[in-house]
Amino acid sequence: MLKKVCVCLLTGAVALTSAACVNNGTEKPSNKVTQNATHEKTSKDSAYKPIFKNSLFFGDSITEGMIDQELTEDKNIIADKGKVTAIAIEEDVNKVIETKPEHIFMSFGTNDLLMPMDLEGKPIENPVKFSIDNYSKLIQKIKEKLPNVSIHLLSVTPVADKVLQEHPQYKHIDEYNVKLKELAKAEKAEYIDLSPIFEKNKDLHDQDGVHFKADYYKMLLEQLKGSVK
Repeated sequence: MLKKVCVCLLTGAVALTSAACVNNGTEKPSNKVTQNATHEKTSKDSAYKPIFKNSLFFGDSITEGMIDQELTEDKNIIADKGKVTAIAIEEDVNKVIETKPEHIFMSFGTNDLLMPMDLEGKPIENPVKFSIDNYSKLIQKIKEKLPNVSIHLLSVTPVADKVLQEHPQYKHIDEYNVKLKELAKAEKAEYIDLSPIFEKNKDLHDQDGVHFKADYYKMLLEQLKGSVK
C-alpha cells in the first residue's frame, strides 16, 4: 500500500491556504499554511562559523532561517519549510549521517503540533505524544550510525498571541517541551531551554508571529556555543 502523504504543516504565515496532497502520483486538495516570513541579512563574516564548524543544525523553517543570516556555513544546516519529525525520519537521516557532525542541534515540534493526521492519513489523537515518539525514533536512527555524536534538543519556541488565537494547538507548546526534556534525558541528549531568550527580549518575532528576526539567531548561537566547548 502506497503511503498517503497528507499533513497539515506550519510554514509560517498563519493563514490556511489550499495545497496538494500527493497519493500515488495524483494531487488532491489539502490544507497547508504557507510561509512568507522574511529574515534580515547579516554580515557574511561570522565569528560563529569556526565555533560551529563541526556542528549540524537540523530542523524546520525556523532553523532554515539561519541560512539567510549567514552566521554559519550552509553545509552545517539541514532544514526545510514544514518539516515534521515523521518526514525527517524518512527523508533526512542519511543526509545527517553523511555530514558526520560532532554535534547535532535538533529543532522540531512547531509543525508537528499542527498535524491533523499521520503519513498514512490516520487522525492523530495526541500530537504531542505522536511527535515525541517520532522524535525518539529519529534520534535512535541517527545514533545507530553516529553513536558518538552529541545531540542537543532545542525547546519549541513560543508563538505570538495572534497565532495562538488562530491555532490553539500551540497551547500545547509547554507540554511538548516538558516531554522533550524527558526525551533528552532518556536519550542521553542535552535539552536546551530557549525560554530565557524570550523572557528578556519581547520583540523577536517576524510579522507572521512564528518565525524570527535576525537578532534572534545571534542570541540563539550565543546560547548554544557553550554546548560545543
